[in-house]
Amino acid sequence: MIWRLAWRNLWRQRSRTLILMSAVTLSYAMVLAAMGVGDDSHFQMLDAAVEGAGGEVLVHGEGYWEARSGDILIDGAQTVGELVAAVDGVANVMPRVAIDGLLSTAVGNRPVQLLGIRPRAEVALRDVDADVVEGDRLDDTELRAPLLLGGPVAEELEVGPGDRVVLTATGADGELTRALFHVAGIVRSGRADLDEVLAYTTLEAAGDALGLDDQLVQFGVLVESGVEPETVQDRIREALPEGGAGLEVLTWREALPEMVGFIEIDDAFLYVYAVVIYLVVVFAIANTFLVSVLERVREFGLLNALGLRGGRLARLVLAETALMTALSMVLGLALALAIHGALARWGISVAAWGIEEIELAGVDLANMVMRSQIVVSKWVTASVLVAVATISSAIYPALRAARLAPAEAMRFYE
Repeated sequence: MIWRLAWRNLWRQRSRTLILMSAVTLSYAMVLAAMGVGDDSHFQMLDAAVEGAGGEVLVHGEGYWEARSGDILIDGAQTVGELVAAVDGVANVMPRVAIDGLLSTAVGNRPVQLLGIRPRAEVALRDVDADVVEGDRLDDTELRAPLLLGGPVAEELEVGPGDRVVLTATGADGELTRALFHVAGIVRSGRADLDEVLAYTTLEAAGDALGLDDQLVQFGVLVESGVEPETVQDRIREALPEGGAGLEVLTWREALPEMVGFIEIDDAFLYVYAVVIYLVVVFAIANTFLVSVLERVREFGLLNALGLRGGRLARLVLAETALMTALSMVLGLALALAIHGALARWGISVAAWGIEEIELAGVDLANMVMRSQIVVSKWVTASVLVAVATISSAIYPALRAARLAPAEAMRFYE
C-alpha cells in the first residue's frame, strides 16, 4: 500500500514532481557526461604522451634523453634488441636512429631531425606512411636512400618526390658527414610540431648515412595490455648484460614528468568537479524536499489522523523519493548516453575554441578532439552515489513529517 500511495502522491502535484525530477536528471546526466569526456581526454593524453616519448619504455645510451645527442649510441644493437624483444610483457620493439642535421638544396637549408625507422614496426605506435599525401611510402619505394619530408619543409626547400637533398650531420665517429637522399614522399600529419621538424627514412639508410655499425640510438618499447611499463622496465634491466650498464631504461612517465603532472591535475580536477556536482545534488534536493514537506503539512496531518503514523509516514516520503529517483536516473542515464553518443561520433575539436597551439612537454595537444568514453566502473560508482545522495536528502524531511502532531497539522493553513 505504501508504494501505491507513494506513486499516486507523485502525480497529484505534477509540477513539484517534475521540478524535483529535472534537478536529479540534469545533475546525474552532467556527472556522467563529465566523466565520459574526462576519461576520454585522459586516455587521449596518455596516448599522446606515449607517442611523444616514442614508446611506453625507452632504451638508449646513458645520458641520451637529457642531451638528445646523436653520438650517444647503443653498441651491439642487434643483441640488445633481441634481449629486449624476449622480455615477458613486451609487445613491440621499435629500433630507431635519431640525429639532428641540416638538409640542403639549391634553394637553401633547413634544420631537421632525421628519424630512421622500420615502418612496419613503428606502425604500432604511429603509422607514418598513412600521412603521405604525395609520392611513395617508405614501405613501397624502391629508392636506396628514401626520405619523407613534412609539407612545410618541402615547401621551404622547394622539393618534391624524386628530388635530391643533402643531409649534413655528425657521424658515429664524431666527424661531419654528408649523405645524399631522394625525396620519396611528402607527409602532412596535421601536427605542425612533427611536420616542421622530422624527416623520415629507413633504418638502413640512416645507418649507412651516419656510418653506424651495429649501432642504434634508441629502442622504443610498447608493452602488452594490462602490464605496467614499470614492470617491463625492471625486467628489461634484468635481461640486459650487467644490468644495463651504459644504457638508460626509462618509462614514458620518467621521460615526460611534466605531462604526468598535468594528467594528474586533470584527473584531480575531474574528481573535484564530480564532488561539487554531488554536493549540489544533495543540498538542492534536500532543500526542495523540505519545502515539499512543509507544503504538505495538512496532508500529512490527515494521513496521520487516519492511522498512517510515525515510521509509516516517513517510509511514505522515502518511497516517493525512491520512485522519483529511479525515474529521474533512468531519464538521466538516457540523456548521458545521448550526449556520449554525440560526442563519440562528432567530438569537439580543441582548435574550435580558437586554441591553435598548446604544447606540453613536447607533446602537441592542439589537435585533440574531445570525445566521450565510458568507464563502466566509474559510471556505476557515480550512479550509486547519486542515488544514495538523493534518497539520503529526503531523510530529514521524512523525519520531520513523521514528527508532525495530527492536531497541529490539521490546523495548519498554507
